[in-house]
Amino acid sequence: MDPRRIRATRVRSEIEAGIREFFISRKFAETRTPLLVPCPGMEPHIRPFRVADPTHSPVAYLPTSPEFAMKRLLVGGLERIFQLCPAFRDEPRSRTHSPEFTMLEWYRAYAGYNEIMRDTEQLISFLAQKLFGEQKIRYQGREISVAAPWSRLRVRDLFMEHAQLDLVTQGSEEQLSDACRRLDLKIMNGETADDLYFKIWLNCIEPKLPEDRAVFVVDYPASQAALSVIKTEPDGSRWAKRFEVYAGGLELGNAFEELTDPIEQRKRFVEDMALRERVYGSSLPKNPSDEEFLEALEEGMPPSGGNAMGVDRIVMLFADEPDIDYTRWLG
Repeated sequence: MDPRRIRATRVRSEIEAGIREFFISRKFAETRTPLLVPCPGMEPHIRPFRVADPTHSPVAYLPTSPEFAMKRLLVGGLERIFQLCPAFRDEPRSRTHSPEFTMLEWYRAYAGYNEIMRDTEQLISFLAQKLFGEQKIRYQGREISVAAPWSRLRVRDLFMEHAQLDLVTQGSEEQLSDACRRLDLKIMNGETADDLYFKIWLNCIEPKLPEDRAVFVVDYPASQAALSVIKTEPDGSRWAKRFEVYAGGLELGNAFEELTDPIEQRKRFVEDMALRERVYGSSLPKNPSDEEFLEALEEGMPPSGGNAMGVDRIVMLFADEPDIDYTRWLG
């Protein structure tokens, strides 16, 4: 076995043990939800794996996340839950992506995204202290501070700073196109406002995030709310109560203050699948809605917050490993 893989997987064992220690000590229940599901997720741009068994009815998929099942547990009365589980996305392999990966997902009832941010920074700080005896991680020649509290960087402010673009007054498709041309970014036919937003984000914003410390990127445009609550600011602008976690140039997690309204959630599912059909046509079929999840929301899900973090990327960071493939026992 490659020594590089042995080193990274030993770190992985410590990370997974540390995650369990952290959550169990805080009275979270570890859960295990199904790996054959009727709905893999409703993200418009993620291609799921469909189980190729014509005798299986209804059609089954491998989950892209345990989110829907875990939220049903919140409805059932569990207030603090976490899970370490495999997740699957039919996407090309890269240095930071794999079709099969390990997800850490946790939820708190009666909590918002600020409480989940505190969980997140405390978890990573706890793991650093456990593995290295300090609140610092060394990754690819850089020293990264993970000491709490972490900076909260608003998406709106980042676009102003690095792209000179006010998403409130300059967020239309035409204005984003103008910004892309000004920033020398190539525009393709048929790109939506969100496509142009991501083009600017990936080329002009994300590479300039701090690399010497872990940070939260918070408050995303309402069009990217997914399963999160939307808030309205005094100026009338609307932002998703959502954050992402970055450290050392790696995106580690994506978190929400969770949407609990079943009518609004169904509406977003319909809109997401309409977007998928418009962008991909028959090359990426629409997913069926998870009716059991929607019925659970109708019963009443408590106000909650949750985070989904890629364990493999956490291992990359702690093992100083630049390739996600080496974080698993077998490549």
